Amino acid sequence: MGAFDLTIGGFLMGLSFDLYLYGFVFNQYLAYKTTKFDDPLLLRIIVATLFVIDTSQVAVEIYTVWYFLVENYANPNVLNHVFWTLPLCGVTTAISALIVETFLIHRLYQLMKRFWLCIILVVAAAVASLFGAAAGIWSGVIKDINKLTLVIPLEIVWLSTVASVDIVINVALSRTLWRSKAGFPGTDTIIIRCIRASIQSGLFSSVFALASLAGFVFWTNTHVNLIFGFPLGRIYSNSLLYTLVSRKEYAEISNRIIEIRYAGSFLLPHSPEVNPVHLQRETVTEAKVVDNAVTPSLDGYIVFPPSTVGECSQPASPC
Repeated sequence: MGAFDLTIGGFLMGLSFDLYLYGFVFNQYLAYKTTKFDDPLLLRIIVATLFVIDTSQVAVEIYTVWYFLVENYANPNVLNHVFWTLPLCGVTTAISALIVETFLIHRLYQLMKRFWLCIILVVAAAVASLFGAAAGIWSGVIKDINKLTLVIPLEIVWLSTVASVDIVINVALSRTLWRSKAGFPGTDTIIIRCIRASIQSGLFSSVFALASLAGFVFWTNTHVNLIFGFPLGRIYSNSLLYTLVSRKEYAEISNRIIEIRYAGSFLLPHSPEVNPVHLQRETVTEAKVVDNAVTPSLDGYIVFPPSTVGECSQPASPC
């Protein structure tokens, strides 16, 4: 193994991976910006904040690699000091994790209405973020890479708590969505896609947090943890943005199903033939329920009051 494999190598691999993920995240930012969503101002501010944090952190990471590989090319002793950009990246990652986890907890509360569970998760996420910020600031104060063992307790609390909160959120969310399946192929397809997205996002964030923790604990005097620490913020941003941007895809799926069902008769599982207009209206209502549960701000559905189902001849006209 080379002399710089665990130091400069960690920088390069972490930055390369983070730039790759930032490309996906940036594409989702553009998709969210160019798609008309009637989202509240607070949610738009959250998205803009994450965009600023992600872009700034990637720029700082690029400068970090420049600092070590160009400005101090013939000065290997610089690797024994904690450059100011590394603590800053730790703080911004902790902030990104808190923002995204709070959003996911709010979505979970809309589904489950478990107030105390969500309060516990919010408190745990806030505590984890505080420990993450403290770890970043303290490592910047120490400055000597050989003394970073003093930061290990803070890192353990931060990353283990973050991973635990992610797992609880996604298990609870997936379980609730699975139980909300109604037997309609269209809405069940949307629910299954939401479950798959939740599992993937929660799995990736938890694995990267624990891998970064392992790298810091077992290779404290190196930069192996940056291989997973640099991209961690982008993984959290991707979790939130995918949830928001995918609403357009879910709406298109629901609209296609509605058109197909309205065009002709449709047989429910183990049920007699149903009037197409009647079924179309029930389908729209069910799609709206699922949409409210997953993405409350999605527009584009026409919902008929239950008392008017079957009383109109035109599906797009109110009764």
